[in-house]
Amino acid sequence: MNRRERGGQRTPGRGGGAAAGESLEERAALRLAAGRARACDLMPYLSDALYAVKAVPTTAIPTAGIDPRWRMHYNPEFVLTLDVAEVVGVWLHEVGHPLRGHHERFEALAEPQERHPLFNQAGDCAINDDLRAAGIRLPALKAWYPERVPGAGPGMTAEQIYRLLVAGPAGRRLAAASPSLLLLPAALRHDHGVPTRVLGHTREAFLTGLASVVLRGPDGAARTGEGGSPATGPVTVHDERTVSFDLRVRLPAGEHTVEVTCGGTGASAVLEVTAPTIALRPDHLPRRRGEREKVVVAGRETRFTAASVVEVLDAGGAPGAAPGVVPGVVSNVAHVSATYLTFDLGPVPDGAYLVRVGDGGEVVQAVLPVGLPHLDLSPGRLPSGYAVPAPVALVGDDVTLDATSTVDLLDPAAGTAPLAGATGRPTVAGPGVLNVELTRSLPDGRYLVVVTTAGERAVATLTVGADRPEGTAPLPATAGHDDCGSGAGGPRRPWEGDSGGRDAAGNDDGSVDAGRAELIRRQTAQNVLEHARSRGSVPAGLQRWAESTLTPVVDWRRELASVTRRVSAHVAGMRDYSYARPSRRSSSTPGVVLPAMRQPRPPRAAEVVDTSASVTDEMLSRVHAETEAIIRRCHGAGVQVIACDAAAGRARLVRRMRDLTMVGGGGTDMRVGIAAAAALRPRVDLVIVATDGDTPWPEDPPPENPDATYVALLLDGDREGVPRWMRRIVVERDGPDGR
Repeated sequence: MNRRERGGQRTPGRGGGAAAGESLEERAALRLAAGRARACDLMPYLSDALYAVKAVPTTAIPTAGIDPRWRMHYNPEFVLTLDVAEVVGVWLHEVGHPLRGHHERFEALAEPQERHPLFNQAGDCAINDDLRAAGIRLPALKAWYPERVPGAGPGMTAEQIYRLLVAGPAGRRLAAASPSLLLLPAALRHDHGVPTRVLGHTREAFLTGLASVVLRGPDGAARTGEGGSPATGPVTVHDERTVSFDLRVRLPAGEHTVEVTCGGTGASAVLEVTAPTIALRPDHLPRRRGEREKVVVAGRETRFTAASVVEVLDAGGAPGAAPGVVPGVVSNVAHVSATYLTFDLGPVPDGAYLVRVGDGGEVVQAVLPVGLPHLDLSPGRLPSGYAVPAPVALVGDDVTLDATSTVDLLDPAAGTAPLAGATGRPTVAGPGVLNVELTRSLPDGRYLVVVTTAGERAVATLTVGADRPEGTAPLPATAGHDDCGSGAGGPRRPWEGDSGGRDAAGNDDGSVDAGRAELIRRQTAQNVLEHARSRGSVPAGLQRWAESTLTPVVDWRRELASVTRRVSAHVAGMRDYSYARPSRRSSSTPGVVLPAMRQPRPPRAAEVVDTSASVTDEMLSRVHAETEAIIRRCHGAGVQVIACDAAAGRARLVRRMRDLTMVGGGGTDMRVGIAAAAALRPRVDLVIVATDGDTPWPEDPPPENPDATYVALLLDGDREGVPRWMRRIVVERDGPDGR
């Protein structure tokens, strides 16, 4: 096999042909500069925002992230695995977070800080939805799109998608307890030295005497050395919370449990032993693909060199036969770093392949499906004892997902028969997207989700419960793929710069402060709307953001008072003649009965109040205050108040604030509340719907009372989806703008 067939060819510009003396950071900076310039060509209205960002190289994260001061931190190795078109996607995605104010919007929600990964994912969905509509190519990572969140759809805001994530299994997993024992190091390579010193720090202060350490393998059995000798050396207690010990055996790859006990009290943690592995980006290739497809090999604990060889093997041969190397399909191999390689894959038939990387010593490999039905499951993991029904989103590639599709859940340990009553009826959420509810709470384990359409099947794996002993918490997620930095929400990350915009010498680092950020947003919004008027080629979500950014903020209390006054004036002006009472001038016209003028009545008003679990006490207090004002404007006639979550309660006539009671706490569907208000008799003149906005809306005015004035009072900032026939009044938060 020649060097080209073995994958040894180097191509300038792909990592193997760098100019002499050019460092990795310099090459990455050049590619970033090319990507930023190309991004400005594709979306010129974002140029001000793109060139306000300061790029900062770092190896503390695997990909890229941005902070509230518009500093984009990037891993040079990651950048060098991308072509310029993918770098464009990185720029436009990362700048989207501070441009849309995601950090400030998460702060305005006043949510627990540990939920910031969910808001990050929600913001990713909103940004990527617009970028996909604009034809922007993102790196081949598992990017977040609305269809990956059960119940989400195109055009939803980050806040709406966040509420869905919080209500799902991901939100409940974040409530898990922190580990009772912290280890340093928390992970070791499989070829770690012996002995290795390990330090442990307990959450509780109980190390007051002799302590013991037990090491257990993935099967729960205690680990021992040769001849049954202890796997750990003498234990040293440093203080009430700190202990150290020697690891006297070389552990195989996997997760091992360290248990520390003293005086009947114990703590445990997971010690991970890693082996060299690789992941492929993309992790599969569709049937419709180019003649040459770039594949990124991302290694963990690998030691790639310029001599590393990439081979592709056919894994779809006869059962039991060793996979054979497919010659002539690997080209343009580029060594980026010890953990990154890229190569081009030529034409191959559909099937399953192995990508193998070696240099005569260490050999690692991963499976690459090509042109096979592919199914992504979101979420792919559910906690033990999850609540039902549990919504799951299925996203397919090279498999048809439509109304004829069936979804089955299989337990491989119990056979091939589907589990009875485990899933509900799937619903089509979009092209290639199904939503289905799990209707049984399954025991911990791994299950297969099988989707069948017209005889074609696609399979994904669902994990229930944790793959670690009870009492130990998951290892913290590595910053990177789902962490776009504090610019996407949450506290400052350890790898970010000074929050005051100062460098190591105490000088201004040129980053963007809050005042300049607002100016950039307003200028960018003007550029977006001008481009939309002149060319009309702006993603719809970005155009909505620009319009809301430039909309003057009006005091919502004055706006609501204005609406109620107009309705009162309209009702007062509806005077007409009535024969129910004769006119006082009838004496001047004997034999002719003249009608009298009808006395105007006070306006009739109804208020539909969202009492779902997502509405806070602070929001309800605003409803109470404004209900009292509306009662005054109704001149004592009272207001019909309907409490509504997923169902509408009975209308209550409220003339005094102490008559007002709220019940609810379930889901959210204001359509039933609006219908209940429209059905009131006598008909009301004004219907005010007080809600956080995360609800479905009716498309048309209720036929029972189409002439009433309907107002949507949004208690938690602006939302998309409010119908045009309703008057939208946004209750602005006390703090940063919540667009």
